Amino acid sequence: MFIEYGDTARPAFVRLMTPRRKFYGDNPDTFYDYASIQGRRRYRIAGTRGTTSYLAFCVYGRNEDGQTRIVANVSDRDFPVDAEGRFELVMSLEAPPANDRATWVQLEPDVEAVIARQYFLDHDTEQPAEFTILCEDDVPVPGPLQVEPLARRLRAAGEFVRNGTTFSAHIAHDLATRPNELTVQSEAAAVAAFYPTPDNKYVGGWYRLGADDALVVEGTPPDTRYWSLLLMSRWMESLDTDHHQTILNKHQATLEPDGSFRIVVAHQDPGVTNWLDTAGHTEGYVMFRWMQATGITPPTFRLAKLAHLS
Repeated sequence: MFIEYGDTARPAFVRLMTPRRKFYGDNPDTFYDYASIQGRRRYRIAGTRGTTSYLAFCVYGRNEDGQTRIVANVSDRDFPVDAEGRFELVMSLEAPPANDRATWVQLEPDVEAVIARQYFLDHDTEQPAEFTILCEDDVPVPGPLQVEPLARRLRAAGEFVRNGTTFSAHIAHDLATRPNELTVQSEAAAVAAFYPTPDNKYVGGWYRLGADDALVVEGTPPDTRYWSLLLMSRWMESLDTDHHQTILNKHQATLEPDGSFRIVVAHQDPGVTNWLDTAGHTEGYVMFRWMQATGITPPTFRLAKLAHLS
């Protein structure tokens, strides 16, 4: 993000999260692509939409106190896609000329990054979007990397690691004081340090389970493009999805005849339809994402014994 791809005059999207690289509350159903930009420059993003359930570009700045701030967010419901599936965005301080058909995303001087998000309901059938980013300002041909630009990038990388671990530890400490309860119902602004999207509402809490315990999560999903319930470690890393079912989304979960859900979090298979496997973690986050949702009714959490589940 900051060293190899830190040149705001020659930006490129880099994939943030992988099945092995996780942080900041990553979602295994999401492709996150990050580009370093500078708010006083002009950029063009162009590509093809694909068929994923959601595509958006979220722009982030940084306040004087160092806190991350959402400057703009443009999802696929905000920009046109032509018959061939192509789209274009222009990101700049000033509006582009009237004859430029691209969707304008207004920047602010302190902007430092844009993150593209693609949400999948089914990785096997959905086609990812493809896109590039180009700085349209006149910029000099690059020469050898100089000491001060490299030092800035190294400092930024160090700050990112320090902030991520500090914030994660602080939130985990607070949530762990009230395990197995619904304690989080937050908008993106409340967790701005983690580069969230304003299209999501984050709902959940902290689980702590003994060997024969189960956390039963019940509710009715809202009207939403995407929802999922995800387990994460105390460092806000999604748990192993290669060998364990640690996430259930709108496409995967089986609903009751009345449209409600019942999801059980446990260390071992309780013999129910919707089981989330803790992958050996005795405690951690259990978190919903409601995407562009309306009609949200908070779910309920209750602790039960595995032997009593039917």
